[in-house]
Amino acid sequence: MRKSIKYSSVLALCLFFSFKSIAQVEFDIQEAAKAYYSAKMCDDYQTLLNFTYPDVVEKAGGPENVIKALELIHDTQRKKGFVLQEFKSKPHIQLTETGEETHAIVPVTTVSKVPGGKVITESHIIVVGAEKNTRWYIIETTSLDDGNVNKVLASWDNSMLLPFKKAPVFREDK
Repeated sequence: MRKSIKYSSVLALCLFFSFKSIAQVEFDIQEAAKAYYSAKMCDDYQTLLNFTYPDVVEKAGGPENVIKALELIHDTQRKKGFVLQEFKSKPHIQLTETGEETHAIVPVTTVSKVPGGKVITESHIIVVGAEKNTRWYIIETTSLDDGNVNKVLASWDNSMLLPFKKAPVFREDK
């Protein structure tokens, strides 16, 4: 009887720490998404660079080139009247451990002010946890599909499928 109680206690402790660990990862994923989109709304290019996956930075020719590209993209959008106003992320829909990374597909809804109205976009991001989930990266999936995601994220193991893309919705100003 005592052995049974002892083993039950050990099992309960293991489950508690597993749930706590999973809950912490889920919290960290959401915090990374919030920080990333907040940086986008504030044109905080250094923070955006910090969320850029290292292979992408290398392929772009280094941090300076990434920042120049971000500035160009944001300047072009602003000149055309596109301004990111808000975002909402939902709990991840898929999560996997691959090698030494965590990959999560997170649904995101953004609202952008555009000339004459707003554009609401439902999309997904890949949140990548590295360094034992102490470092987080964000990969937007706008131009990615299951056939080319591994060109951006070489460690992608195809155990998850990217959700189908939805067309943005335009809401005219009243």
